[in-house]
Amino acid sequence: MKARRERGAAAVEFALVLPLLLIMLFAIIDFGWVLTQQLSVTAAAREGARYYAIHNLEPGAQGVAEDRATELVTGTLTFSYPSTCSASVDDDELTMVVRTPLTDLTGWLGAVTGGVMLEGTGSMRCGG
Repeated sequence: MKARRERGAAAVEFALVLPLLLIMLFAIIDFGWVLTQQLSVTAAAREGARYYAIHNLEPGAQGVAEDRATELVTGTLTFSYPSTCSASVDDDELTMVVRTPLTDLTGWLGAVTGGVMLEGTGSMRCGG
């Protein structure tokens, strides 16, 4: 039989440990969410670069490539092109960079990082 003084010790220990366990759980969830978003941004850049590199001579190809990239990621995207295709050289490489602000699930990560931008880069040889 337990002594009278030890009654409720498990509840106190649980109350002390629970906040730490919840912080770890939410950190794991946020990390997984950010990793998923980063993979989506990279896939969007790769898909947009692939389309634009293959169809670079068609009018409006850049807009279609950006639309295809936008379908893969939710949020506001910005696009930049460090390198593009030229009509005279077949060995050019097109590079598309996609940036979007990080959105987290719990709200803790955004408060700590202060507005991080996720960036994905996709490159493809011009002409396919």
